[in-house]
Amino acid sequence: MTDWLVGGDRGDAARRKLVSQAAALIATRGLDAFSVDELALRAHCSRATIYRHAGGRTALIEAVLATTAAPVLEAIHAEAAGAVGEERARVAITEAVRALRADRVIRQFLRPANLIASTPTVLASPTVLAVAAELIGIDPDDAVAARFAIRSVLTMLLWPAAPEEEAELVDSIVAGVSHRRASD
Repeated sequence: MTDWLVGGDRGDAARRKLVSQAAALIATRGLDAFSVDELALRAHCSRATIYRHAGGRTALIEAVLATTAAPVLEAIHAEAAGAVGEERARVAITEAVRALRADRVIRQFLRPANLIASTPTVLASPTVLAVAAELIGIDPDDAVAARFAIRSVLTMLLWPAAPEEEAELVDSIVAGVSHRRASD
């Protein structure tokens, strides 16, 4: 049933608004400062409303990652279009590092303390695992290879190297994923 006030499903509208507000909070105040209480104040609603429509802190962070990932994925797909195999993985990883560094919300996850603290969340995220596998062209059920690629990219983000060294690091990641694929 269409809601007369919002022109769609009120629950979906509330969820979209809450996820958008959560992304804005994370972008401006950082991941550490993000809380359901702060979101409730910003969204002018109760904690119960947030839990009912968007879940708790972990669910909100997952939703923010999924929402934020969409334009990043589009940029990576555009760069990797037409590439296959190892070249696709190389282009996708290089573009992912560039795009992740450029995004305001994702940059909050990449601050050293945040990155270290959020790595377990990132590595447990089904969204991140599926995206990583799809982008570099590996079996989506190969969580070990996807986590290896994610950990490697996170390392590059945490400790940036000179451009020529980053290219060599990307080659090493691709070789590691390709070796794993060949040994299976």
